[in-house]
Amino acid sequence: MKRIRGLVYTYIFTCVAVLFLSAAQTLRAEIITVHGEMESAVTAYLTRRFSSYSNTKNLTYRMFLPASQSEGLHTQTIDRVRKNFTPYPTDIKEFTDEYGNSGIQMAWNKEIHVIQTDLQFSARIYANFYRVDSNSTFPLAVDERLKPFLLSTDLSPANDFMINYIGRSISYGLKREVDVVKNILDWLDENIELSNDAFVKKNHGALSVLRMRRGDERGLCNLAASIFKGLGIPVRVVYGISFQQEIPISTEGDTYFYEYPNDEKFWLEVFFPDLGWIPYDPIGAHFGTVSHVVKFSVGPDSDYASDHWEIEVGDVIELKEFIFDIRSDSTNLEVQDLDTRNANRIIMSPFIEGFTVYTKEPELDVGESEEIDAVVESAEDDGMIVQNSDISRRLDVVATQKRVYAQRFTVDESFTLTQIQIPLIKFADEGRIWLEVYTDEDGKPGSVLFKTYSIHSPRVRFMMTDNPWLSFPVGRKTDSLLGEGSYWIALRSSGSTIFNWYASCGNVIGPANDTRFRDVGLKNTYWNNIMNFDLTFQVFGSRENN
Repeated sequence: MKRIRGLVYTYIFTCVAVLFLSAAQTLRAEIITVHGEMESAVTAYLTRRFSSYSNTKNLTYRMFLPASQSEGLHTQTIDRVRKNFTPYPTDIKEFTDEYGNSGIQMAWNKEIHVIQTDLQFSARIYANFYRVDSNSTFPLAVDERLKPFLLSTDLSPANDFMINYIGRSISYGLKREVDVVKNILDWLDENIELSNDAFVKKNHGALSVLRMRRGDERGLCNLAASIFKGLGIPVRVVYGISFQQEIPISTEGDTYFYEYPNDEKFWLEVFFPDLGWIPYDPIGAHFGTVSHVVKFSVGPDSDYASDHWEIEVGDVIELKEFIFDIRSDSTNLEVQDLDTRNANRIIMSPFIEGFTVYTKEPELDVGESEEIDAVVESAEDDGMIVQNSDISRRLDVVATQKRVYAQRFTVDESFTLTQIQIPLIKFADEGRIWLEVYTDEDGKPGSVLFKTYSIHSPRVRFMMTDNPWLSFPVGRKTDSLLGEGSYWIALRSSGSTIFNWYASCGNVIGPANDTRFRDVGLKNTYWNNIMNFDLTFQVFGSRENN
C-alpha cells in the first residue's frame, strides 16, 4: 500500500533545528469568513453497552455528564437529565475533578455478560461567529487557577523539543495572543492532514501525529494543545457529542454544507484573558464551533477528557448508540469573505481584527509537492486501485431521490476499471441504482464516461448494516480505461428507491471541494453544492503494466 512517508527527527542541540517531513500535498482549502449565530435544541438518547464472555469481572466505567455553561462563543443549557444502569453497579459515586468536570464512577464487581448504561437529556446550544477583537498580549501571564491547563501529558507534552520549536518559530515577533493562536491553527491546517485511517486513529498522540503529518480530530487536538502549552497558553481538549444536521452556507457561486455524524466529538478551547475560552474544531472551524455539538468534559489531552472504562479479567465488546430528536435548529451566518489555501478542509471562521501573519516559518525539508487523493493501493492488493473505506465513524447521507451525489478520486497511472463498491443502506424499494463515472472539469464532474451495471432494489436486503458494501461491475464491452488524473463517481437511481450512502467524518481525502451534489427536483445540472465530508468507496481494476 502506498503511504505518505513519515516524519523522522533528531534532537539537535544547536541554534537551528530541522524537521524532515513527508512530501506535502497540493490540496485546496476553502476558507469561509462568516458573521452571525446558530441555535439548536435537541433531546439526546445515548446508550453504551458492554458485552462479555464467561469469567469476565471487575468492569469499571467513568462517565462524564453534560452541564449548563457559557464559555466565550459557545453556550449550552442542559436539563431533564435521566440516567439508567442495567444491572445497577455494585459501587457508584459522583465526582467533580480539578478541571470542573462532573461525572459518575461505576464498578461491577461480579461476572455479568451484558451491562448497559443509558443517558437522556435535553440541550439548547447557542454558538456565534462574531468578529474577534482581542488585545491580550503575548506572552501571557498565567495565574494559579490556569496552571492545570498547561499540564504536560504523554499524549500532549508541553516540553517536547521539536513541538516547542514549531511554536517558537511561528510566534516569533508576534505581540498579541490572537495572532499567535490563529497562525498556529493555520499552520496545522496546512501541514497536518485530517485522516480517518485506522492506524492514524490508533496513534493519536501529538508526537505520532507530527511524525505522520496526519491525524484524526483527537490527534489534531493533542498536537495543537501541545504547541500551545509549550508557549504558555492555557488550553484544553474538549470531549462531547455531535448530531447530524446540515448547516448551509451560501456564497455567490457555491453553497457549502457542514455536517457532523451522530457520534462522539473532540475539539479544543484556548484561553484568552479578555475573551475567555475560544474553540477550535479540527474538522474545520476556527474561533468558534457549531451549535450541533454538546460539551461534556475537558482535560489536558483527549484520553483524559473522554469517557473511560477498563476491566480486570477477560474481554469486553463495547457498543455505542447515539439517537437525537432535533426540536429546533436555526442558522444565521453571513459570508463576508472566501479564500483558498493549501489544506484539505472547509474552514469556517469569524473575522479576526488586525490579524498579523507570522514571518518565521519553521525550517521544513518537505521535498517535492505531491497530491494524494484517497489511499492508492499497490497492484497486488486484490485489484483495488484507490479507496476511502473507513465506515467506523460515519455520516448517513440520503443519496437518492432529491439529490445526485458525486465523489472525486485521483489515480497516478492508467488502469482499466472493472468494478466499484460503495456502502449503501436501503430504506425503500421499487427502483434501480447504478454508478456513473465522470471526467473532472475544473474540480467538478464533467461529462459521463461510462456507467456500471444497475442493481434492482428489491434484490438488496433492508438495513444491511452488517455488510453494507454493494458491488457495481462494469460491462466487459465497456471502454473503462482511465488514464492518470482525477475522476468522479456519482450514484444514480430510478423509481422510488431510497438508499443512504456512508460518508467519512470531515474531509479526509483529496481537496476540500471533492464531494458535491446537484439537486434533482430543481433540474439543476450544476454541481455547486459542496460538502465538508468524503463519501466512502472502493475502486477495482487492472493496471496497464500488469
